[in-house]
Amino acid sequence: MSSQTQTNTRIVTSLPLFELESYAQNYTGRNAVDRLLFIADRCPALAVDALILAIASLKQTAEVSRYEDAVERLHAIAPHDPRATADAGWVEAVTKATRSTGDKLELELKSYKNNLIKESIRMGNSELGDFYLSIGDLASASKFYSRQREYCTTHKHIEDMSIDMIRVAVYQQNWSQVETAMSRVDALPSKNPDIDPYLKAVRGLWALAQGNFAVAASTFLTVPVESLTQSAAAAAAAAPAASSAAKSRHKPTYTITEFVTVNDVAVIIGLCSLASYDRNALKDLLDNNANCKEFLQSEAHIRTLLDSFVLFDYKSIFSGLEKHKADYLLDIWLADHVEKLFDRIRENCYTQYVRGYQRGYLDKMAARFGVSPKQVEKDLIALIESEKVPVRLDLENKYFLFKSADERADVYDHVMTIAHDFERNGRLLLVNIGVLRGGLEINAKPESSGFELKKKALM
Repeated sequence: MSSQTQTNTRIVTSLPLFELESYAQNYTGRNAVDRLLFIADRCPALAVDALILAIASLKQTAEVSRYEDAVERLHAIAPHDPRATADAGWVEAVTKATRSTGDKLELELKSYKNNLIKESIRMGNSELGDFYLSIGDLASASKFYSRQREYCTTHKHIEDMSIDMIRVAVYQQNWSQVETAMSRVDALPSKNPDIDPYLKAVRGLWALAQGNFAVAASTFLTVPVESLTQSAAAAAAAAPAASSAAKSRHKPTYTITEFVTVNDVAVIIGLCSLASYDRNALKDLLDNNANCKEFLQSEAHIRTLLDSFVLFDYKSIFSGLEKHKADYLLDIWLADHVEKLFDRIRENCYTQYVRGYQRGYLDKMAARFGVSPKQVEKDLIALIESEKVPVRLDLENKYFLFKSADERADVYDHVMTIAHDFERNGRLLLVNIGVLRGGLEINAKPESSGFELKKKALM
């Protein structure tokens, strides 16, 4: 993913629970390199190891520019490491090979344009997009993929072009382009059902990027677990071919796991559900959603967090979140949303707790949450001011009152409304009787704005 799109960079000082080399083996291709470089950016303690692994992975690709950048960064923090010097022979050989391939593809596309063969021109642009993607030039890849559009003659062509553009846009974290391309696929009267899991996973990432956690959770829950496990096997098998894409015409295989694994999805579902769902919805999810159960098998700590919420064990929730916080902050998709997710989860837990009491004491609440009474008081004040919890706080006696609906006031308002209507109707009847007794006639003329009163002639 493009480092230029990363904002609000937060340095992670504590070490994550995962072992870096084992973590990196869960990913392949660009995804593995992106995550390693992301960890190097965010966690100084792991920067050297992450850069060494990234450099080794980049030498299996044709991305010379990123390789040189990674070597330069390693040299800045570990100048005496033998891997902090670029392999000039490899750089020269790969640069020569990619330049030759690029020139050849450009000449072929020019020939296609001269012959005015639309299908050949479309394929030429697609191949150049694949080529630039393989060497890490995402901007050029996006440009050539988008040029296919005017040469698409079937729905299948539009679908293929859109998937190409989605892939590059996700790597760039260009979510507006992702949304546009997904809308184009959705508008097709028919599409390949095999790409549905891929699109659902991308739509889940898009929702997460927008901070729409409820939609992210519900969308990822529709992604079949088997599609992720099958994609992992396919991605591993395709990795050798993908690494030589700059030298061949091999079309890169599109798999969900180029962005997320089963474990990643389980964590996203768990955190987004804790931040968005109430207890009943979460209990129903754990009891009745088979797909959710399968995902949670890969991340036991997420299942523990969700069970703790259902069982009102808030202290375990917050201790568990803090324990794995470094892991979340080093995830390329979650990192920029961790603080917001934690705030939402805290609000959700506070809301659930106060709804269980007419009157609750702050010291007992603090014990349940594993924080100080002062912290509970501060959090409740913030939530009350933002109108997120319906309670009144007595700071002198250190308790809160849940503001439930006042049924007596509702009945009183209803009775007064009936009395008012009765009085109004009675007055109108009296006016009508007075009009009849006075021998008056009320005519409403369509062209006039009022009424005309006429005196009947008395015989």
